[in-house]
Amino acid sequence: MKLDFLKVLVCPECKKELKLANAQWAKNEIESGDLVCSGGTHHYPIRHFIPRFVESDSYAEAFTLEWTAFRKAHLDSYTGLNWLDDEFRSFLDFPVEALKGKLVLDAGCGLGRFSEIVLNHGGRVVAVDLSYAVDAAFQNLNPRGNIFFAQADIFKLPFRSDTFDMAYSWGVLHHTPDPPSAFRNLPPLVRPGGRVMTFVYANYNKAYLATTQFYRKFTRRLPRTLLLKLCYVAVPMYYVSKIPALGPFITRLLLPVSIHPPNHRWRVGNTFDLYSPQYAFCYDHVEVFRWYENAGLTRIRPVAPDSGISYIATKPPIDDEAWNLKQSFQSFATDFLTKS
Repeated sequence: MKLDFLKVLVCPECKKELKLANAQWAKNEIESGDLVCSGGTHHYPIRHFIPRFVESDSYAEAFTLEWTAFRKAHLDSYTGLNWLDDEFRSFLDFPVEALKGKLVLDAGCGLGRFSEIVLNHGGRVVAVDLSYAVDAAFQNLNPRGNIFFAQADIFKLPFRSDTFDMAYSWGVLHHTPDPPSAFRNLPPLVRPGGRVMTFVYANYNKAYLATTQFYRKFTRRLPRTLLLKLCYVAVPMYYVSKIPALGPFITRLLLPVSIHPPNHRWRVGNTFDLYSPQYAFCYDHVEVFRWYENAGLTRIRPVAPDSGISYIATKPPIDDEAWNLKQSFQSFATDFLTKS
């Protein structure tokens, strides 16, 4: 753990200051030790350079296996593509270059695939995950610097209020036991003028959902390692999906698997992600819009229309200058409508 990380940390239980104790250093970082709240009531260990604010990976156990098995498969630096960079840009309502110097919370970082994109554009990242996937993210990204890691519960995040320029949770909230409550923990951590962005599963494709939910009744009971092996069916099914008419029917309705990512390990991992989690909630636009509205956010915008239910919004007051926006949101909308 980098010592500077203490500046943004608080006890997730009592919100008091945390103090470092029993520190063992290695490579100019804290390899092990303890974080103790100023009240002396709560203690949190630092193990393998990462502060641990939970005792286990709880309901996120499947993701520990997934991101350990495919530690680098999703990274743009591994695939040599700009797949995730392009995707991340589609979720923003500001130029990606505006991330330079910003402090960004990746709530549910997994192996660090989007944290890497933020780093690539000059941002600083706090990467958090409930699962031990955070260890994979540490191995992938810690050598780059400008990134901090924590294993923590999204319902009890150990950060000061009004800390981050942006907080996002991509594909994570729907895997928690209470997604609306999980979302409500993000806006208070963002500074005024900062951004909140999320992506959750959509509930519009009823036939697809009926099929996957039926299979999940059985797949969730299987040993995780066995299920992971079965998910390699996504490799040949990718080629089946190319068959006109019949292929999409098989891979989206008869036996849904992941077919879009650019390599087979990624597709296997996404298929495992589909069938293994304990929770997998789906929502419509109205429901998620209300999350943002009830949180007091403004400029609530749907983004990335091909990626489930995705929104980005601003915590008032508006601060366009900080995000390299040369014209206001209102004038942009007016110009767009006029040209249309």
